[in-house]
Amino acid sequence: MKRLRLFLSLLPVVAFPFVFRAWPAEPVSKPDKQAQQQTPAIQHPAQIDFKTSVAPLLAKYCLTCHAGETPKAGLSLDFGSPEKVQETLTSDHKLFERIAQRLTAGSMPPASRPKPSDAERNTLLSWINNDLLPAYAASHGSGQVARIRRLSKVEYANTVRDLFYFKEFKADDLPPDDLGYGFDNIADLLSVSANQMELYLKTAEQALVQLDATAKVSKNWAAKDGTYSEPDDGVFLPIKNVELKFNNNQVRVRMVLEKFLPRAYRRPVTPEEIDKLMPFAQLSLAQEGESFIRPKSTYAPLRAALNSPYFLYRIEQNPAQGTAPINEYELASRLSYFLWSSMPDDELFDLAAKNQLRAHQDEQVRRMLKDPKARALTENFAEQWLHLAALKLATPDPKLFPEFDEPLRQAMREETERFVANIIADDRSIMDFLDADYTFLNERLAKHYGIAGVTGDEFRRVTLDSSQHRGGLLTQASILTLTSPPTRTSPVKRGIWVVQTLFNDPPAPPPPDVPPLEVNGVALTGTVRQVLEAHRANPTCAACHSKIDPFGLALENFNAIGVWRTTEGAATIDASGTLPNGKTYRDLAGFRALLNDKKNDFRKAFVEELLIYGLGRGLEHADQTAVEKICASAQDQQDRFSSVILSIVNSDLFQKRSATGN
Repeated sequence: MKRLRLFLSLLPVVAFPFVFRAWPAEPVSKPDKQAQQQTPAIQHPAQIDFKTSVAPLLAKYCLTCHAGETPKAGLSLDFGSPEKVQETLTSDHKLFERIAQRLTAGSMPPASRPKPSDAERNTLLSWINNDLLPAYAASHGSGQVARIRRLSKVEYANTVRDLFYFKEFKADDLPPDDLGYGFDNIADLLSVSANQMELYLKTAEQALVQLDATAKVSKNWAAKDGTYSEPDDGVFLPIKNVELKFNNNQVRVRMVLEKFLPRAYRRPVTPEEIDKLMPFAQLSLAQEGESFIRPKSTYAPLRAALNSPYFLYRIEQNPAQGTAPINEYELASRLSYFLWSSMPDDELFDLAAKNQLRAHQDEQVRRMLKDPKARALTENFAEQWLHLAALKLATPDPKLFPEFDEPLRQAMREETERFVANIIADDRSIMDFLDADYTFLNERLAKHYGIAGVTGDEFRRVTLDSSQHRGGLLTQASILTLTSPPTRTSPVKRGIWVVQTLFNDPPAPPPPDVPPLEVNGVALTGTVRQVLEAHRANPTCAACHSKIDPFGLALENFNAIGVWRTTEGAATIDASGTLPNGKTYRDLAGFRALLNDKKNDFRKAFVEELLIYGLGRGLEHADQTAVEKICASAQDQQDRFSSVILSIVNSDLFQKRSATGN
């Protein structure tokens, strides 16, 4: 306890009082003068008059449903005046983004209502996209990567792993991070509490214990009558052949820090910064004696570095003015935490030191995607994007589904993980997520699917044919199970998963007075489809369900744990439906064919999800031009996974930051 208090008394030397100080300049070239210029204002055509051009269209096509005291879905579009429009824009600008999305998709107004002509729709879209949202972005500023961003729990564990050259490191004592926009690496939510700082101290100590476990008898102890143990590789490599004497312990500590600290802080460091850590070594030596023959004098400053804000946070420097490229060390970190959820490796650091990372960026990205550490894109990005954690919570009724057990649950998850990892590693088209003629199965899961010829516990790639009714994410048992309640299927849950996850078009939350699936207190009977049809007979329910249910009803041939079926009870499964754009399908095959018409929607949604994950923030309207460029570039390259990543990292959103007032 006494030593802990001494350590904590020194910790402010390297900790939070220095978070907001600019760290020392490093040997990188300055952005050119043109890059430092303020980004010019976007030029837009003349504004559309609300009273004469917009209000009549809203009255004609929208206000029948979205006005009055109880507007459908709780959404009122009865603005009445330009002032009310501005008030709504300020309080909820994303409302207008959702309106524009639905107008573009043709799902608003619904199929049962008169549709605006192309000219009328273009007027409304131009009013929103050219007048309202750019004005909001200009007055509120566009989003950018946070200047100070804490490592998430996963990023912290991976960074410690790579910093100390461990095969694996767990940070189980750290609390889970909050989710925002579907991900746990959103900068605004990555705060630090006093209790969390104590846990960081504890976890840093665990890292040093794991490091100490690699110690071995060293030849570097000068005394011939004793033995000395220390690690002789990785962090301790700089002193592998430096003999320990009674008067050179601090010299050896400094040699370790000169190599360790730039990697821990992910940038060059000055001699003064190393000086700030040396008191920890001196404290250890004062307590144990200069001749104490264990490497604790080195462990103490290493532990302190792990609790420095320069390690716990990713810190970027603002340009002096305007918008400018980030420096190459910051770029190395953006790339590595995006693709690996961890620190840059030596190759990235070396290129950054030579100011050559941007010149070799594309080849580095391709190298990084081939590296085993790119599994982070599957384990962190894809599992959060697909909501795979919910599979752990699935509890199918054992009486109805006795075949469901833990090995089957694990096989379901592994199929999806291997499927995603294969798209990344083999650089396949992202459209394989929608439909593919292959998957990954072991014997247990193949029998679950009714697919013959797969034996053993080992997973392998299996080519699919149309008779097996499988292909893409939607037909995988993991997705079908996590979107089902314990006793039956749920077209609503499945439909919400599809529109939200694959097309980034989440439905509005249900109104508070939505009626349950019962009439006069008696539960409705019949097939799930019949129950939903009775539920949709209520106009309050139909408005939302017509946009959700068709995407789930197409999957009704799969039961609650993903087994193909043709009947529900005594009734034949009806898997037909009509999408919000008016296109109909008769069965699953027809629905999968219609997904081809939504490739543009999926590409845009996938790019947006990757951007949110890579930037650590939500997207704003001002980002949409960049999103469109990224999508166009990816489409030109056959939607290869690498083309999506490269288009993102080459965008200004990823490459630059703007000056702010802090």
